[in-house]
Amino acid sequence: MRRERELDPELPAPLFFTLGAVEPTRAFLAKLWPEARAIADPAQRFYAAFELGHGSAGKYLGPGVWAAGLRALLKGNGVGRPVGDPLTLPGLFLVHDRQLVAAHEFRHAGDHPDWRAVSARLKELAGSPT
Repeated sequence: MRRERELDPELPAPLFFTLGAVEPTRAFLAKLWPEARAIADPAQRFYAAFELGHGSAGKYLGPGVWAAGLRALLKGNGVGRPVGDPLTLPGLFLVHDRQLVAAHEFRHAGDHPDWRAVSARLKELAGSPT
């Protein structure tokens, strides 16, 4: 996440939904993205609303996941203890004026959104009348 902020420091503070408790999530985010906010969703209501669920075995064990894991290890990141349901895939959704305007469907558990595209879309929306 730190890299995403370096790509565009004007990215607004995101709102994260977590399957775990808010405080540990806030402590984790404080190191990487202090402006970020978090909401606990252990019942997965928001996950269900955005149609996020379990992926196939390939989304957790496929070559893309192994490559992402190797990149993470080379950066000094390790594997933490799972929180909530570790088989639930993440999602990234951009909501503007109560409308879903962009989404990133994660191809696998190690996938990352194109933060430059997210930033460009946000700037495009900022220039549009609300």
